[in-house]
Amino acid sequence: MNVHSIPTGAALAGAKQRLGPIVFAVDAAYAVPLATALRSIAENNQSAWPLNIHVIHEGIGEETKQLIFDSLPANSAVIQWHPIATLSFANGFSTRPGVSRMTFARILLPQFLPQTCNRALYLDGDILVLTALEQLWNIDLGEAVIGAVPDYWLDNVVSIGPSATGSPRVERYFNAGILLIDLEKWRNERITERSLEYLDRFPTTEYSDQDALNFACDGKWKILNRAWNFQFEPTQAIARIALEQKLAIVHFVTNVKPWKSGSLSPNVAFYDAFRSRTRFALTRWERARSGLKRVGSRLLARSSLLRAAWSCTKSAMRAHASTSRQ
Repeated sequence: MNVHSIPTGAALAGAKQRLGPIVFAVDAAYAVPLATALRSIAENNQSAWPLNIHVIHEGIGEETKQLIFDSLPANSAVIQWHPIATLSFANGFSTRPGVSRMTFARILLPQFLPQTCNRALYLDGDILVLTALEQLWNIDLGEAVIGAVPDYWLDNVVSIGPSATGSPRVERYFNAGILLIDLEKWRNERITERSLEYLDRFPTTEYSDQDALNFACDGKWKILNRAWNFQFEPTQAIARIALEQKLAIVHFVTNVKPWKSGSLSPNVAFYDAFRSRTRFALTRWERARSGLKRVGSRLLARSSLLRAAWSCTKSAMRAHASTSRQ
């Protein structure tokens, strides 16, 4: 089976699924990381082919969809695309700088899956999968609505009681980038509705839908091993850690993304090894240009004199451009 896109809710004919559905929620800016994440999943889960992939998206055109699909090994996956207009439901909600409104789409995730689905695995686009996911998929959630990994930074600072903004706090705080979901319990507990009600009350809550989901799932989630959502410092090189600690999913949670041109992430080469096997592989010129930008950024970061000179240069360039237009 080598299907690019099939209607929402359609089943995988003749295929017994050992894993999935796996769901992403991304916009057009995340086409490259989506293709790279999907490639990492496909390569490490061949026993579960064809993978059942659902992508909730905004603004991804047909040509880009085809490139993403063609980035995967033949017969490895079925991708179902679900368009969404985030402004239709998230216009009044705020996000942190650099975070797209697509982050709110995962709150609506069950609406894009058939009622017959009783379980789903949600993954953020800024991840790499380094091992088979069947062990994660088969975790017994018991009475929990979701399985998740505590947030590496925020779980240590949450406490019971109102926050400075008046929004309620939770006993433990999870990172919403990887969620193993019991869809029946999610619907019964009205997680979507309660999350949206939270956002209506606190539209400027600092961590957007993640705060809302933590509130709605408070006391109803199971703690998973950190290897299933390994969040790490942006200065850490992940290759050795991944091998030593047998990590399953690495999550690039900060703004230091390894796929960005000129990124100062120490994981650029590690990430590029996966990206190079997609239809979004960097050309030699793109790789060289990114390397030059990286060198320049490092020099600027180390030298206050160079930073001052660069600031003056940019000001002069802007002034020249303004004069030229007049």
